[in-house]
Amino acid sequence: MPPYRTSCTSTRHELAEEPPSPTGVRDSAHVLPQLTAFGPVFGHSQDAMCPLRANGAAPGVAREFTIGTLRAWGLADLADDATVIVSELVTNALRYGLPAGFVTTDDRPIRLTLVRHGTLVVCVVADASRQEPLVRDPCDIAENGRGLHVIEALSRTWGWTPLPRAGKAVWAALAVPQA
Repeated sequence: MPPYRTSCTSTRHELAEEPPSPTGVRDSAHVLPQLTAFGPVFGHSQDAMCPLRANGAAPGVAREFTIGTLRAWGLADLADDATVIVSELVTNALRYGLPAGFVTTDDRPIRLTLVRHGTLVVCVVADASRQEPLVRDPCDIAENGRGLHVIEALSRTWGWTPLPRAGKAVWAALAVPQA
């Protein structure tokens, strides 16, 4: 498979294998069991992971990574919805997923993982907070507060999962178009 160039950890991402998280456990391993009601999620899967810095460039890096990964998987038709979803998830991780005073030796404390599993593509963003994502009632004149509503509208389902030891994974699943 050709290398995918991005500003993530390296210039080559093995699309078939996600490196373990700092806890040693794959984030997707905690998300996939919750998706069994939405279609077959067993069998062959692919995943790709991109660690992200906690800065304003992270949503753009996440969008680039998502487009490149979905193209490599032959799923470019999902790119528009998936890039909006990952952008919202990463923005929420930046805004709410790094607790005040959060200090880490890891310069990339947010992880985006894309998983193609059965009839689903799942966008997973892991951060350091255990705080549950809250769906807010958006005010008509507010500039923010609609992200989870957008994710809900674009995805088959979404949710969040506490991770072992620390943090959480917020995820959204998209249906793979049937040929």
